Amino acid sequence: MNKCPLLVSLLVCFPLLVLAGGDGSDGHSHGEETTPLTVINPNTPQRQLDGSVFLPKTSQRFIQVRTQPAKLETLPRSLILNGQVVAGMDASSKVQALQAGRLDIANGSLPAIGDKVEKGQVLATLTLAKDAQEGTNQAAEAADLQEQLKLAELEQQRLQGLGELIPRREVDTAAATVRSLQARLAVFRKGAKGVTETVRSPISGIVTASYAANGQAVQAGDLLLDIIDPSKLQVEAVTYDPALPANIAAANVTIGKQTLALRYQGNSQQLRQQALPLRFSVEGETLAQLAAGSPVQVTVQTRETLQGVAVPAEALARNPSNQTVVWVKTTPEQYAPRVVQYQPLDGERVMITAGLPDGERVVVQATNLINQIR
Repeated sequence: MNKCPLLVSLLVCFPLLVLAGGDGSDGHSHGEETTPLTVINPNTPQRQLDGSVFLPKTSQRFIQVRTQPAKLETLPRSLILNGQVVAGMDASSKVQALQAGRLDIANGSLPAIGDKVEKGQVLATLTLAKDAQEGTNQAAEAADLQEQLKLAELEQQRLQGLGELIPRREVDTAAATVRSLQARLAVFRKGAKGVTETVRSPISGIVTASYAANGQAVQAGDLLLDIIDPSKLQVEAVTYDPALPANIAAANVTIGKQTLALRYQGNSQQLRQQALPLRFSVEGETLAQLAAGSPVQVTVQTRETLQGVAVPAEALARNPSNQTVVWVKTTPEQYAPRVVQYQPLDGERVMITAGLPDGERVVVQATNLINQIR
């Protein structure tokens, strides 16, 4: 709801009463001049000299004011971390040409960005290049491929052992290289001169990038497609507190109006731009509605506790001095601001840690409308 028109409506509903001095017979002064007197309608919402607000019950009903009693509680301390959606383990794959040749697309074209593919689905047929079919020294080439495969497998094992220390794309590239060399070596071992080669999808998922077209000449190792499995997407957040990983009790991420519980997977042992990356997976839900790289905010509950009053985040406002305030109901038609300190609890609530005594009735709905009354 647009707040300013609403306040204008209030003032229209409860106008100021202006009384002019004199007898009012013809609007002319007779004798001693009198000063016009303005009397404020007692039914008009208005700011008092002490900063409080007078708000008649009719106005309270009109703007739908809701309050709740302040109740001291002990709850976990929470932090909000910046993060993004990332591909988890085995969530992405790069489809490559295993040998040089010409690309013949299975159904007229490679799957487009956003298309769904299934594991094992035929994506294209590769007609091998003539020099690859008629090589005169295939035994030597096979031995060379065997050596390349051995080195590639060792490199893949090394990268996998580093875990979160390196970007996931490096592990994916190493795995794709091993698969490519294995397939090329199999062709030579079978003695096939390789008329054609079938290109299949290694995983089920969504195509996120396409690099080739029907009839295109490709070289061994050329990228054809990138595929991501949305059901295996994860969330990566960063913290500047090296002690936080050992202090995480729970976490969640809010997407639109939906809050998803997260399970902490672990953290990298290497800083990234002076920050420590933390990895989370989604419990019972997927991040399929988001793309890899989408920014998110992660709320982390720690094992530490705070004592204070839990209120909706919309209960907070700013006073003219840019201090954080809440509004409390002091009498049936009087509201007063309280300067407070707070910390986040989750994506929807905050904990008032100072400035709000136990038992006061705090406004939890229409706070900003009350805050605008002058």
